[in-house]
Amino acid sequence: MNLNESFEILGANEVAEFIRLGQEENLHLDFKTVGNANLRGKDDKRILAKCLSGFANSSGGLIVWGVDARKNAQGIDCACERAEIAPVRLFLSRLNELTGDAVSPIVDGIRHKVIETSPDRGFAVTLVPESDSGPYMAKLGEDRYYKRSGDSFYRMEHFDLEDMFGRRQKPRLVLNLSNLPVLGDNTQEDLRFSIQNTGRAMARHVGFFVKFENIDITGVSGDHMSNVSHLNDSRPYVSYTNNLDVIHPNGIRIFAGSVRFRRKTPAENIIVELTSYCENARAEQNTVAVPPLPRPVEAALQPEDENSSGRTD
Repeated sequence: MNLNESFEILGANEVAEFIRLGQEENLHLDFKTVGNANLRGKDDKRILAKCLSGFANSSGGLIVWGVDARKNAQGIDCACERAEIAPVRLFLSRLNELTGDAVSPIVDGIRHKVIETSPDRGFAVTLVPESDSGPYMAKLGEDRYYKRSGDSFYRMEHFDLEDMFGRRQKPRLVLNLSNLPVLGDNTQEDLRFSIQNTGRAMARHVGFFVKFENIDITGVSGDHMSNVSHLNDSRPYVSYTNNLDVIHPNGIRIFAGSVRFRRKTPAENIIVELTSYCENARAEQNTVAVPPLPRPVEAALQPEDENSSGRTD
């Protein structure tokens, strides 16, 4: 069950079970009490900012407000008793007001909800989704970066921040291949290449190299695709370079070009070694084996049996 599903199903019965069973805090779950439902105290504001920063800089998590957690015999914080919030609807309103100010930059997708045990009294739950962006600084008087580790929030060290800045939104290229017969020539095949960006940012300065085994290239088509075998000791290589266009992160496949070829050994696979790259992304390598295409079998023409012709005299 993912965090969104856990957030949706969490209700009064589930919170009661947490307390009855002494649910331990963990990487994705934290229990908090508040001094006042209006969240105007400095400590309450800092706790909110710290929780949002810590979960957003890690793997996301749920904050259950209105449950007191204390350490068990193993030193792990566990839900131990109710500390219900009233008026809880005011608390929800203040959560929504402060969320945009609690961390910088703003974390997309944070959600809050109320769990009432009686009119305008009960618990609240905050969902902090995992994010590929960041790092996120806790504000509201904190001005520090936090992360979640085990059942606690910790101030991030310099090396943590360096790593987080390296996790900014990036493009991710995926190459797709399809092999087709050449009409009227069963000795040749067309290998078509398309590109899609499955990442979170636009792909610029896109390119890829393709190395082949067991083929002779007879033609290359595509505005940005070239046969560069002559630059590689006549070994079959193809290059695609596009410094003009961008590929948006919408997952739509874009045709790049095709390679027409003959297999040196018709009954064997060809080996395709792919290396794709673009700005602000690591080069990706992959190897694909392309089996021979099935050849159509010509049906032998049989003479019509006069007795089965369907004629009647």
